[in-house]
Amino acid sequence: MKRVSFILMIAVLFAACGNSNSGKNLEGKEVIASYANGFPHLERDFKMVDGKRLAVYEREFYEDGNLLKEGPLSSEEQRDGNWKSYYRDGVLWSEGDFNNGVREGKTITYFANGNKYYEGQFLNGTKSGAWKFWNEKGEFVNEIHFDKGKRAEITIDK
Repeated sequence: MKRVSFILMIAVLFAACGNSNSGKNLEGKEVIASYANGFPHLERDFKMVDGKRLAVYEREFYEDGNLLKEGPLSSEEQRDGNWKSYYRDGVLWSEGDFNNGVREGKTITYFANGNKYYEGQFLNGTKSGAWKFWNEKGEFVNEIHFDKGKRAEITIDK
């Protein structure tokens, strides 16, 4: 009798802790897509916000499992905030800001050796203001100005 009571208690405990979401975690990391070799291609972090399950962060991977890009997501699952991309060896390739899927704010791209290649600003998804360029040795090369996404007349060559 004690054994039957113990088994019933265990069964009730499992039923109470069960998840009615078809085995899917409501919060935490989840692999969305994988490569044929089993490595994840796309992974998202989920959180419960106001009773809704929202993707709040995304990572995309190279086929060998190394991180390709990552960043936060808006409630509409668009890029939102600072996103970073990486070369296959893990060196930072670029970083830039987004506002609900639209490029907005500073962007920087780097050479594979880690030196800055260029930096500039986006305004409502278009290039804006001064964009500066360097060579692979880290020496300043050029500055181009943009107005509403179009290249302005002012260009400074070194």
